[in-house]
Amino acid sequence: MSRFAIFVTVKLKPGTAEEFEPIILENATAAMRDEPECHEFHVMKNNEDPDTYHFFEVYSAPSSLDAHRETAHYKKFVSRTGDMVTEKHIQRVTMLNH
Repeated sequence: MSRFAIFVTVKLKPGTAEEFEPIILENATAAMRDEPECHEFHVMKNNEDPDTYHFFEVYSAPSSLDAHRETAHYKKFVSRTGDMVTEKHIQRVTMLNH
């Protein structure tokens, strides 16, 4: 069975990474703990640009991502970090092996 995944790249306002990082880690932890259709949620910091983060998220299906976006922890993440983010790019992919 294939799984649905996304790669997310987020660029932050300079100087906000220290505040952003624990908030995204809290969101990722809650997604893995509370969402049975969220199979992976990796948070990575770019080595060349400390204001850029990457996420790799794996879900059962696109509808699972839609459900993720309706959770309290996701909405809390967005409300707390929205003014820190200057750019956001999402690539939707299908995993061929897992």
